[in-house]
Amino acid sequence: MILTDSMLDAAFRFRETEAWKTLDDSNVFAVRLSDGQTIYCSIMGYGGEHHSLGIYIGDKGFSTYLRIFMDNDGSFMSNMHLATLFDCINCDYMQAKDIDEDVKKAIRKYADSHGVKIPRKHGWVDFTRHKPYRGQWCITDKNDAMIAEEALRAATFLANEIAKKGYEEVGFDAYHDYPTPKGGKKIPLIVQDDDSYTIQSTLTPALIETEYVAPVFNNDILAKKLASIDKMEPIVCRLEHLHTPIMPEDDEQPHLPGMLIMATESDGRMLLPLASIDYPENTQALLTQLANNFCQFEIHPEEIKVSDNLTFALISDFCKKCDIKLTKADSLPDLDDICTYMVNDMMFGNF
Repeated sequence: MILTDSMLDAAFRFRETEAWKTLDDSNVFAVRLSDGQTIYCSIMGYGGEHHSLGIYIGDKGFSTYLRIFMDNDGSFMSNMHLATLFDCINCDYMQAKDIDEDVKKAIRKYADSHGVKIPRKHGWVDFTRHKPYRGQWCITDKNDAMIAEEALRAATFLANEIAKKGYEEVGFDAYHDYPTPKGGKKIPLIVQDDDSYTIQSTLTPALIETEYVAPVFNNDILAKKLASIDKMEPIVCRLEHLHTPIMPEDDEQPHLPGMLIMATESDGRMLLPLASIDYPENTQALLTQLANNFCQFEIHPEEIKVSDNLTFALISDFCKKCDIKLTKADSLPDLDDICTYMVNDMMFGNF
């Protein structure tokens, strides 16, 4: 875990501005970092609940922000799918009871040695790193630590400028319009020049579509064996990721385990779900497990239907080599219900 005095200093200085009383999550601004890259920031807390500075790295990271508002119907599954692909750094301000003990000790030590009084409400700082298919984790990368600190200091400067000059005068639009997937919204750009900052402007980037892994199934023996089995009725299929992180042996950021959920299309009869603990690094193991499972139970579907791009990409080559028709459907409501039930049961033990 990287949690330096300098990071905490930047975090507490930003906390003092209470910028969430002025800005909401539509007021995106950009920061030009000392290494030349551009990040995008959004301040949360205007509604009085979750107080945070969200930091999105580059155009690809900013797509995480855009998806929150374009792909979310507010349901549990929709929120989970979005969180699975999060790629950002958060500096959250929380209650003491919600902070990890090691982090709490570091904050207390800093506060005592620097004479800082920690606010009782939303006063405890928690830096978290979010990466696709990984559970949220502390900051362990020096570059991420630098990004978080520079973002907080730039945000503090911006908040102070708003207090002196006004909301629109620093470059925010008067209507609080959210950036769109097309990009092109004019926003403030904070640029550091030695020990001072200037406010320029830039345009928000367009949404970058998610690229999913499309592995080649390289076990020809298993593929031929499966292809030789008599065909059965079509099935529906989806790879879901559970937000019950699994710690790897190297103490790196934990994986979100995957579960390949399958059922017959006609009557929704469940087939044995398959687990994947290291998607997308080891898709070959999951495909081999799928082929072995089909061969063991003599399952050779004439067609597999999916409704999401991740699963379609995952099994495209597998289906081609195993003589299975793969169809991308606009929606599969029965599969949605099955996945919701399975995910709730696996994560919470109930539905």
